[in-house]
Amino acid sequence: MKGKVLAIACPKLDQGTDVYREKLTELIEHAEINTLTVAIMEVPCCRGLVGLAQEAVAKAKRKVPVKNIVIGIKDGTVLSEQWV
Repeated sequence: MKGKVLAIACPKLDQGTDVYREKLTELIEHAEINTLTVAIMEVPCCRGLVGLAQEAVAKAKRKVPVKNIVIGIKDGTVLSEQWV
């Protein structure tokens, strides 16, 4: 992951997800990222991360595209990749 910024979060188990939204917004604005990729497991609770990312982009002054990658829980294969 050379040249990438990695953030890990769990919207189901972690408290204060507003902090994640703020950190993502800061990354977008100050780290000058060109895209934001959210990799989630196929379980429903992970989908909240995609929503947080979209909210952060909406809040940021800079606009970047968001890509969602869904990983299977059985064998870790990529089930889908799409821009949201």
